[in-house]
Amino acid sequence: MMEEAVTIRKARVEEIKSLRHLVLWPHLESTDQCEIAPDRLESTFHVAAFIGDKIVGTSTFLVDINANFEEKNQYRLRAMATAPEVRGWGVGARIIEEAEKELRQKAIKLLWCDARLIATGFYEKQNFKMKGEVYQVPKIGPHKLMYKELK
Repeated sequence: MMEEAVTIRKARVEEIKSLRHLVLWPHLESTDQCEIAPDRLESTFHVAAFIGDKIVGTSTFLVDINANFEEKNQYRLRAMATAPEVRGWGVGARIIEEAEKELRQKAIKLLWCDARLIATGFYEKQNFKMKGEVYQVPKIGPHKLMYKELK
């Protein structure tokens, strides 16, 4: 498989749940449980990476106002996952890049996320900044609030 064969596009919830289960939430009993409350809201969108029909990366973007920021036009990045076999290919960066195009069209000025501590380096490479202290997410582990101002 070649990096060039990866296509990035919007995806449906049904397409992304299996990768969420594999990478993010293996402690859940089934793929069916890998849906979050905002997944089907009109303002929420999912961007995914595919090689043919196989999903290899995903992230969800939703309206969620974090009180740590003064900006009113915010979106939150959630449930970012990349299949182990394509890590280092730039898949995650391409997903964020694609999402940012849409966010700019929506006049969103700030994108934020609860980043797993092991992923903070990835987000820093995408020009996210850290804010505040490390905190624990039950059953998942240490996280850090990260954000990016969209111009």
